[in-house]
Amino acid sequence: MSESEVFGVASFYAQFYFTRRGKHTVKVCLGTACHVRGGERILDEVKKDLGLEPGGTTEDYKFSLARVACFGSCALAPVLVVNKDVYGRMTPAKAKETLTQYE
Repeated sequence: MSESEVFGVASFYAQFYFTRRGKHTVKVCLGTACHVRGGERILDEVKKDLGLEPGGTTEDYKFSLARVACFGSCALAPVLVVNKDVYGRMTPAKAKETLTQYE
């Protein structure tokens, strides 16, 4: 297989990364329900708190930040997921408080 074929496959899947990820992955949902209920404000707070843009990782490799289209937890919107822990009905203040649990 050529190098370009391997890269093509690896870059297709969201689970493969080409850079080191943080110990904790923080995902903010911006699907329709989460967006309508303030998902963008949650993302803004997390970006400010971590000093990151989506796709980035903190210098100490504690956190990586991602924005996702939908978690399928619309009844809990807006949703924040840290690692495998789902946090619903988020507010900017609750998002900041949630992240302190992982520091």
